[in-house]
Amino acid sequence: MTENVHSVPAVEAAMPAPVRESDNPVMKGLLFLRSSAASAPSLTRGLWQCYGRERAAAVRNFLGQYRPHPALYLTLALAVFGAVTFAQTHSLATGVVVNGEYVGAVENRDVFQSAKAFVQTSASDVLGYEYDFENESLRTRPAVVANEDLLTEDALVSEICQANNIVSYSYVLEVNGRAVGVGASEDEIKDALRARLTQYSNENTISAEFTAPVSVTREIISDAQGRSLSTVDEAVNATSQEEVIYTIQAGDTWSEIAARYDMSSSDLLALNPGFDMDKIWEGQELTVSAAVPLLSVKTVDRVSYQAAVPYSTEWVDDSSMYQGESRTITAGVDGVADVTANVSYVDGVETSRDVLSSVTVTEPVTRVVAVGTKERPKTMASGSFSWPTSGRITSTFGGRASPGGIGSTNHKGIDIAGSRGRAINAADGGTVSYAGWMGGYGYLVIIDHKNGYETYYGHNSKLLVSVGDKVYKGQQIAKMGSTGNSTGNHCHFEIRLYGTPVNPLKYLP
Repeated sequence: MTENVHSVPAVEAAMPAPVRESDNPVMKGLLFLRSSAASAPSLTRGLWQCYGRERAAAVRNFLGQYRPHPALYLTLALAVFGAVTFAQTHSLATGVVVNGEYVGAVENRDVFQSAKAFVQTSASDVLGYEYDFENESLRTRPAVVANEDLLTEDALVSEICQANNIVSYSYVLEVNGRAVGVGASEDEIKDALRARLTQYSNENTISAEFTAPVSVTREIISDAQGRSLSTVDEAVNATSQEEVIYTIQAGDTWSEIAARYDMSSSDLLALNPGFDMDKIWEGQELTVSAAVPLLSVKTVDRVSYQAAVPYSTEWVDDSSMYQGESRTITAGVDGVADVTANVSYVDGVETSRDVLSSVTVTEPVTRVVAVGTKERPKTMASGSFSWPTSGRITSTFGGRASPGGIGSTNHKGIDIAGSRGRAINAADGGTVSYAGWMGGYGYLVIIDHKNGYETYYGHNSKLLVSVGDKVYKGQQIAKMGSTGNSTGNHCHFEIRLYGTPVNPLKYLP
């Protein structure tokens, strides 16, 4: 034996030589009974032919002279019947002994040799050295066993492994070709897999399967490997932390996303350097750490529900409105449809929806929108100004008492009083250079007329333009209000020439 062969010290040399099945007198008797039972009819015919009627008559005379008790015939018949029955229901088999322990019997020695070779080859593969029974306590002996008690080759492999305490013949759960769990039986593993699928199934589920290849094998593993593998229940429910991509949805906040994945805000930021936690928007993608199941489950549910049928929009020309303007003539209303669909999920999260049928039960109402066709006035400054709104002048350009009656100020424009919400219009064409809140002005619009002139419109309740908008003379840009430093609803109107306020009344018609 070479040095790299690892084996247990031999005890087989000390054992008596195996008895051959053909030398055992009990076995000879059983074989004789079995063959006799099969040949009894032909034997009777042969005796009659050999000895003839005369010998038969002599036998009758002998039996008539001695007349054995009838019970003797019954006893002999029962004995023969029992022996024949035993021979038909039992077999002369090959018994197997491992480490001095009888583990069972197989049909013949070929089955034993095949099982032994399988254990040797498989054990050598998993142990990393040549595993040999040559010096192990593994032997055979003749055995008489009931036919139903004969071991299959697979069962014998299991018994040999169980008795040697070095390897085991186990049921192994494999995912993606990798062993992840071990079970006592194939049924135990399959029950655990079915339970996993059931977690994501309901009365509407038409199919459920694992996203990764799953198999159950029976193989020889080392005891160390068996201890390292999870139990079946642990394996089918195992998860691992992995980095996945999350797409930000409307209304999401940084802290809510972190909490959703059991992370702190700082941990989430560490995975996403360069992000501003206070400035995120819909559609951005973040890397998050999520618990990913070892066995992901894909299910398909067939569901019926009502869905909106989107309305269409019809556009009609209106020459009374300027180009770019529009108004709704008829509001659109969605219809209703009865829908049947197959909805696919992975671990309970919808991944796709296949609509099988859709029947409209309520027709949608078409939206009708009028669009202006009249050419807009030019936004280039005309060089003259129009009144920004109608109303009464309550304060003129120049010195005046400050609002509240305390002290005096240099009023840079005029105040035109009116009702809240009254239209405030551009005094001439130009580009909006400011639109927003500005201190005492409240909500303010400034228009640059690109000819040295600027106009200011202050204290508005609502702004209708944005910075960069091109406006034409007379276009509504805001609504009158009393925001900022104001004592009532009015429009504070200024005209500035190269940044210096001038008296508007000298420029208005």
